[in-house]
Amino acid sequence: MLACKWMPSESMPFLVEDFGLKHGGLSHNAMVIIPKQPMILGRDRIKQLRGPSSLSRVDRWLLEQASRRRGRNRVILFRACNREGERVWQFDPGLSDAELEEAGYLLTCALLPFHRRLLHSGVVLMVHTDWGLRECYAMRHGVRRLGEELKSSTAHAESEVRQADSWLLGNMLLHVALSFNHVAQKLLPLHLSMLERRWSQLQPLLAQLPAHAVD
Repeated sequence: MLACKWMPSESMPFLVEDFGLKHGGLSHNAMVIIPKQPMILGRDRIKQLRGPSSLSRVDRWLLEQASRRRGRNRVILFRACNREGERVWQFDPGLSDAELEEAGYLLTCALLPFHRRLLHSGVVLMVHTDWGLRECYAMRHGVRRLGEELKSSTAHAESEVRQADSWLLGNMLLHVALSFNHVAQKLLPLHLSMLERRWSQLQPLLAQLPAHAVD
């Protein structure tokens, strides 16, 4: 994993915090990603996403944060709200339905290598909370469309990469128009036992991933 000492947290657009999940005798740590400032995805960003993409310095920094928590963190909560509870991550309200669907699909494609590396580092569930209905619709469309493409395509040279990508699209990513508090306090604690079970089941597949797909 690329060291990120040259990327101080003060220069990043997100805060990263830890949140404790408990239910019965089980306890778990969740990594929480919180945007610091308004982040509106519009037509300019859609145009950029149509071209080639690679892991950004922010992606690498977030991967480093997840790596530091390896072994004690199976879930990430990505908030669309800042610490004051204001929704700041959203798609441009002026996007048409077709543009919204394209944005969700392109963003899902661009983030796939990032999510695969999170999975390899031990994260088996990433829940996007505080989202608006439009954002949920767009991203769910993107996840579903890309998942269907992977199942019917042989574009991936390595079947293990395709299997891992298909698994995370079908199981790891959740986009919900529910508050962080509701998800973290009411829903996730009920599924803590699932997290370690998922990780154990994934080990044979993850062990076969080529280095270039997860470095």
